[in-house]
Amino acid sequence: MKKEFKNRLKEFLEISAMSRYEEPVVDELKKTLNKLDFSLSRDNFGSLIAYKKAKSAKAPKVMIAAHMDEVGFLVRSIDSKGQLLLSPVGGIWPTTVVGTKAVLITSENKKYNGVFGHTSIHIMEREKVTKALTNKELYADFGFSNDKEALEHGVQVGDRVEMTGESVELFNDDLVAGKAMDNRAGVAVLEQVAKEVSDLKLDVNLYLVWTVQEEVGTRGAITSTSLVDPDIAIALDTTSSHDTINTIPGTTSLGKGAALRVFDNGMMADPKLISFLLKVAKKHKVKAYKFVSMGGGTDASSMQYAKGGAATTTLSLPQRYLHSPIGICSVSDLLETKKLLVNFVKELTTQKYEKEIKYS
Repeated sequence: MKKEFKNRLKEFLEISAMSRYEEPVVDELKKTLNKLDFSLSRDNFGSLIAYKKAKSAKAPKVMIAAHMDEVGFLVRSIDSKGQLLLSPVGGIWPTTVVGTKAVLITSENKKYNGVFGHTSIHIMEREKVTKALTNKELYADFGFSNDKEALEHGVQVGDRVEMTGESVELFNDDLVAGKAMDNRAGVAVLEQVAKEVSDLKLDVNLYLVWTVQEEVGTRGAITSTSLVDPDIAIALDTTSSHDTINTIPGTTSLGKGAALRVFDNGMMADPKLISFLLKVAKKHKVKAYKFVSMGGGTDASSMQYAKGGAATTTLSLPQRYLHSPIGICSVSDLLETKKLLVNFVKELTTQKYEKEIKYS
């Protein structure tokens, strides 16, 4: 199971799907979901919704969402030297990509390989040596001699420039390393949840949603939540792991299990939902713990605003090196989170929802 899941995750990691260009992930998911007992639909932004009807018409609606998109860049302008100035799509510290491989994808789907550029330290102005690179200064070099040559080969303002990073095997085989870990880790976990609950008779109306455009403002969560209108909303996303050199102190780290987010700048988790999840975790021997986020947000910040409000939290997947060419997660953490979600939807009934979670 662990090896099979890890290999499946790697397939998702290899897909290029920057915000607004998530369709390749949808295509891959449909290979699995079309074989399962779910009704599939899309919202008008492109989020994929898999619905499994409850035994009872009065059963609560549970929405679990993982975003499909990854961070990247758009061409802001073409320099006279043929190099491309960039604007970030999502929160990216530009230092993480300098000197790494870049891929340019034009509006006509032509692809060019290049490098995220920088000024060599030998010829840099002395006062800039100790200063961090800004997004305004970041550019990519694809080998065009000048702006005219770039334009003649189909390059336009607004074209995508994506990070690349091949999956690599680390010493610890519980760890998985690759591109777009945020949030293909969540995508893979949610797909596995779908596979394990497909043949079950549930007492919840279950909506598994793979959202678009999370990295640019949880936009897909807004549109899909407006359609689903859930009673309970759980986002599934990666979070920073505080187990590397020079990080600020924090609770989350690799290998500790499922991380239940209590608070971030966009959401305060419903305490009754958190208590119910922890009770399920204890019953089914799932490693789980609570944490307060030290930065960042998730789709939960939008999912909570379902009609009348939804009991909301995020199940977080600790990751090293977010929003960079290669990130690292623990496969055990991902599978513990999957186990918690599967048992949560199996344990939750209409009676338990009304007694233990719903406000009265």
